[in-house]
Amino acid sequence: MGSSVPGDFSRKAGEILRSAKPIEERLREFSAGLSAWLGGGNVSILLFDRDSEDFYVRTSTLRVTPGAPEFHFPAEGTLEELSLAEYRPIILSEGKRPANSRKRGTVLMFPLLSSGEPNGVLVVQTVTEGEIPEEKLSVVTDAAVLLSDAVGVSLREESAALRMTKIAAINEAGINIISTLDLSRLLKLVATSACLILEAETCVIRLLDTETGKYGIREYYGMKTEGEQKDLFLMDKKAVTVVLKGEPSVLVRDASQEPGWREFAGVARTLVCVPLRGDGEILGTVTIFDKFPHKTFFPSSFTTEDLATFEKFLKYAEKAVVNAIAYERNDRLKNLDETTSLPTLKYFQERLLHEISRAKRFQRRLVLMICEVQAHVPAGARSRAGRADWVMKQVAKSIRTTLREYDVVARISEAKFGMILPEAEDGKISAIPRIKKAIAAEAEEIRRRARDARIEVRFGHASFPEDGDDHEKLIFKSNILKN
Repeated sequence: MGSSVPGDFSRKAGEILRSAKPIEERLREFSAGLSAWLGGGNVSILLFDRDSEDFYVRTSTLRVTPGAPEFHFPAEGTLEELSLAEYRPIILSEGKRPANSRKRGTVLMFPLLSSGEPNGVLVVQTVTEGEIPEEKLSVVTDAAVLLSDAVGVSLREESAALRMTKIAAINEAGINIISTLDLSRLLKLVATSACLILEAETCVIRLLDTETGKYGIREYYGMKTEGEQKDLFLMDKKAVTVVLKGEPSVLVRDASQEPGWREFAGVARTLVCVPLRGDGEILGTVTIFDKFPHKTFFPSSFTTEDLATFEKFLKYAEKAVVNAIAYERNDRLKNLDETTSLPTLKYFQERLLHEISRAKRFQRRLVLMICEVQAHVPAGARSRAGRADWVMKQVAKSIRTTLREYDVVARISEAKFGMILPEAEDGKISAIPRIKKAIAAEAEEIRRRARDARIEVRFGHASFPEDGDDHEKLIFKSNILKN
């Protein structure tokens, strides 16, 4: 039945918990030592997650297979919650037993409290020949107090170390971010850094399009399939709508458990959405999805601490995005087509290189499309040039309304528009005919409104990787124009 000297374990527990060994090893030794001292039984140390309001097993004498996922269960309605909530031990001992039974089962629960913070519960299941003596219960109570102090110190140290690690990572990423003026490169850096620092699987960044007034997707980081991306973008759109209505941020811990989010339970478990602010307005939003802590295979929930860390990181991003948008705006004003207000060839070439690089990285299809518009207009009240400009302006409007919010369009020559359709998994089947139809309809409307005008529209397209794996091959193939 263990040691005959009741105080022996108190001394041993103190030695174990005050040693210089890693906390996991100390907790295992404590649990094994207490079980042996009681003469057998299971000893588990459960910690309380305040954000998810779950208990999870930190260590236990229960045997689990190597690499087994961390065991969690909801705290609500459990005896462990009662013990922790009321700051008191709970002792459950068999009352009515068979007359021939010589053994008695007992469950002990001791709250682990440190500096007034409820950190967890020590749970002991043991079998004795009679009631556990008071002096033995007193020893276990004292050991639980020592355990409470050790766990409290360890959790504070872990929290401080994690916070310092993340702050160091934020500062390091911030230096790179704040010095980046190329907006496309900056957004890629923000997305990847956010996922690394917050242990997120996916990131979506939206920016305000001042022409349309919409918040369009400008950067996506993740490994979702096209179908999964569509659902994820809808989930992101819901979070963005909440932020744009005035909420400072959105934190969804578990979509399957939160009203209003259950329809997205199969898309992502958890998300954090935070606005990017600058010049007194919301410039955009950054949303991260699904937290995968180191060496885990199942998403855990983002916490309020994660939200605070994310907001701290995005302070760097906000400054950088404001600078990059101003830089891009100035650069685009120098390279903007006056007639259609669309970017010109230089911008188009830069975006094409960026999108091809991203398509290669994530093994996605990309479609490059060229539209040539020949406007034959006789001289009249307006000059030929003025009427031709009007035609190109009308076609440009039609193209913009037809494309998705994250597609790219530019006027690449006097008679040609270039379009980049990222993530176009079914591009040859649906996107191209749809765009052609919309532009053809606009051309017909122009003919109707200007009866003496003749409008000819020709198209060419190429798909990555089928038609080429670099920009030169894609441009060559897409310039083979047909009516």
